[in-house]
Amino acid sequence: MSLFDIILDFILNPWFYFSLIFWIFILLLILLLRNKKEAYYLWFPFLVMFRTRKLNKLITRAGRKAPKFWKAFWTIGIFVSFSFTIYAFYFFFTNFVGLIINPRPEQAVVLLIPGVNIDLPMLFYLILPLLFIVTTHELAHGISASADGVDIKSTGVLGAGLFFIIGFGAFVEVDERKLNSRKFNRNTRLRIAAAGTYVNGITAGVAFILMLSFPLMIAPFYRQVSQVNSVVPEVDGGFNEGNLAAGDVILAIKKKDTGDEEYISLDNYEGRTLTNILNNGTSLQCSVGDNLTFSIYKPSTDSYSEKNVTLGPRYYIGIGYKYISDTELQITKIYSASEDGNNYNTNLTVGDNIIEVNGVPVNRTNGDTLEKALIAFNLNTINLTTAFETHILNVTTIGVKIGISSNSYFMHKNDFAKFFTSFWPEFWLREIAWLFIIAFSITLFNMLPLPVFDGDRIVKELINWGFGEEYKTTRKKKDKIKFDKDKPNLNLSEYRVEKVDSVKIIIEKKKNVRDQSEIILAEDKYSLIDKIGDGFKDTVLLDLPKDTQLEEDSLIEVSYDYWYDEKQKIKKPVLNTIRYITLFIVLGNFILSFIKFGGLLFWI
Repeated sequence: MSLFDIILDFILNPWFYFSLIFWIFILLLILLLRNKKEAYYLWFPFLVMFRTRKLNKLITRAGRKAPKFWKAFWTIGIFVSFSFTIYAFYFFFTNFVGLIINPRPEQAVVLLIPGVNIDLPMLFYLILPLLFIVTTHELAHGISASADGVDIKSTGVLGAGLFFIIGFGAFVEVDERKLNSRKFNRNTRLRIAAAGTYVNGITAGVAFILMLSFPLMIAPFYRQVSQVNSVVPEVDGGFNEGNLAAGDVILAIKKKDTGDEEYISLDNYEGRTLTNILNNGTSLQCSVGDNLTFSIYKPSTDSYSEKNVTLGPRYYIGIGYKYISDTELQITKIYSASEDGNNYNTNLTVGDNIIEVNGVPVNRTNGDTLEKALIAFNLNTINLTTAFETHILNVTTIGVKIGISSNSYFMHKNDFAKFFTSFWPEFWLREIAWLFIIAFSITLFNMLPLPVFDGDRIVKELINWGFGEEYKTTRKKKDKIKFDKDKPNLNLSEYRVEKVDSVKIIIEKKKNVRDQSEIILAEDKYSLIDKIGDGFKDTVLLDLPKDTQLEEDSLIEVSYDYWYDEKQKIKKPVLNTIRYITLFIVLGNFILSFIKFGGLLFWI
């Protein structure tokens, strides 16, 4: 594929237009907020965030209304969420081994990427579950933080992607600096880190229960039956072309010329499926050649009728094949005895090209196909001829068929359900299913011990708890911080600062100046304070004149001594080892899934 084709394919993708409209709207919104830079963050075309403080009070009030209850609730969440960390590691590890030893399609791990493997119709089913999951996840973090007295800095919404919008949702920013200090204990940090995943796990559990109870919930209003998707033509092995039509909803089945009391009503949730009825799973006994009467509902015309169909034989000949031209088909597989094959002991081999069936030349244009030959009644053998010899294959009757492809349909039971149409229960069933899939998937991924994920925070806290702390020596460090006229405090990256060696203002080089210059502040122009309130100094407070000429965003370099945790020499390698092992296993799942089963790459 040429570069031009790639660009053209990118532009013609419907997701391109959806994303283009999204980014134009975002740019217009940013234009309106150009004087409130703290209200948004844009990293085009990857990320956009809009912040507000209007929800802070609501979340804080919710968290502090019953703090004892919330603390107990979120403490349970620590154990539940950490169990998901263990299960996530176990799942990805065993799946990784399975993809190496015995790969199966159901083991494939792929990302759901809008515009690539998620089209627009499917996305509309994902919007509500995704918004609900992300929003409740962030609210959980906020409420748990408030219950423990941690301040909420801001709330807001975000969109992320690679021009193509991949994800969107809400976020809650807590005061991470204070949270990670000695002002708050380890249990507080664990509760806040686990809260989001805990709620996601609860969401997945509720969604699973709703899926199981869905038939019971809709039983007063709908029953699930079968709708004809397409009728198989005779040339492809069909029996009822012209009898049934696409869109027909099959409500009940009986033997032809019997009374209406003999009808067996379809209800998939009660086990009376179309397949089950045809396989004699009900009082209606079916056999090859039977004539049945179907009670039919036509949604397009809101009409009812009866249609007669003939049951044809469903044969098994124990081979796989494909047409390589209109006049030739090729044998692609011969099922063995262990695979319940019935023609493994013939001279037929994989790769043989069949040109005649029962002495009739193969010609798909004229309708002379193997499928058509297999609609004859009472077949025991069938002759397949190559250019060199004729093979006689055994034919086994394994059941009956009517020659249609079908899908499920929710048939209304009353006018109330009819008003909402069959789409209503189907919509909610898909929403609940996606709610479970997304909530459970996010729960597993988010609890992996990888940077940015909540699982990493929990594992880090547990490692800190296991190895403890040992502050014996001091080390030197330099922080470069941007100057903000409205905020004279310079928050240092370390929490236990012993003393400040120097504070320098770095003057960037200009057109007529060869090198950048530095201004060293006198000691009376700054002071070291305990801003957090945990008993350790952590912030430099500047004491500059109100009419200072120092420009906004100028760099200030602070050199200082801080107390160093000697146990970091052990804790950091342990945490990084866990991270690297996890990353190797997770990436291995994605890479092997792509190698073994293929997939689609995102635009890069």
